[in-house]
Amino acid sequence: MKKVAVFVKNLTSGGAEKQSVLLAKALCSKCDVHYIVFNGKKLHEKYLDLLATDMRIHVLLIRGNGIKRLFLLFQYLRKQQIEVLFSYLTMANFISAIVGRIARVPLIYGGLRNAYLPWPKLISDIITCNILTTGFISNSFSGKSWFIQKGAKANRVVVIPNCFEGISPYMEKSPSSSVRIITVGRFVEQKDYETAIKAIKELREKAQSIEFFIIGYGRMETQIRRWIKEYGIEKITRLCINPDNIAELEQKSNIYLSTSVFEGTSNSIMEGMNANLPIVCTDVGDNRFLVENDENGYICKPGDYQGIANALWVLVEDAKKRNRFGRRSKEILSLNYNMEIFGQRYLDVMRCQ
Repeated sequence: MKKVAVFVKNLTSGGAEKQSVLLAKALCSKCDVHYIVFNGKKLHEKYLDLLATDMRIHVLLIRGNGIKRLFLLFQYLRKQQIEVLFSYLTMANFISAIVGRIARVPLIYGGLRNAYLPWPKLISDIITCNILTTGFISNSFSGKSWFIQKGAKANRVVVIPNCFEGISPYMEKSPSSSVRIITVGRFVEQKDYETAIKAIKELREKAQSIEFFIIGYGRMETQIRRWIKEYGIEKITRLCINPDNIAELEQKSNIYLSTSVFEGTSNSIMEGMNANLPIVCTDVGDNRFLVENDENGYICKPGDYQGIANALWVLVEDAKKRNRFGRRSKEILSLNYNMEIFGQRYLDVMRCQ
């Protein structure tokens, strides 16, 4: 069995961290898997719990000052004779590349988790990809294309989309007196919550029996609350800050909305698909691979709140279409984004070297 290490800087709550945990779980039946957290003090218990469900995964939480942690990482890679090292996000990519090379790890792969990076991170990842690692794994085709345009070597970038664990059987939604629209994500500029709120305001003028749930957390919470009040949708909007029952809230919803201005392969959209929801989203990242227009949802231009409102209106008015689209969402998720396919794609990458 190949000795494989999955390396992250922090194990906090985020899409990249979740996918890193799922990678460890997807590979542990075929490989000797080690999951390494460089900053062992920054942890999210739910991800530790996910790792703990499979005793085959060896977990290392590194603690101490920076120099000590670098030495402990080097020491562990050498002692365990790690053959393949996968990392997630810019700083982890750089650390794993340098320490991995010194520790003589044969295969080192960085991770590109979005279709956009600010310049300092972009430059770091391009240097790491082109010079220091075996290659990079992008979670989206759009991310790979953008990364290559900025200077990454095309032959060093492989696309492996995110996966979804625990895909549930399809369940049709029962008729309800009101239609609940839900959006989930961090409260950051990338998610463009103002466009979502403006779209709900437009929709509210035509549809009276709607509810809007905004689920998430982050530094823009105060601004989002201002927009909700400014656009006059307080009575139909509920802002839920980092609840522990997101899956339940999605199951009780009828439409999933995403208004991001950039994405990779969207974990939040996949969560909506698993909840048997039709999707209305913006045409960014790899959303076109998740959403087939007029099959399981509608794809709109970023910032086009009127077009988004019109797409929502079609679904609000037609319960049968919502169920038909929701069934197709589940089919796409099950066929293309399950754990088995995800793990096999990583095994194929290792075998190609």
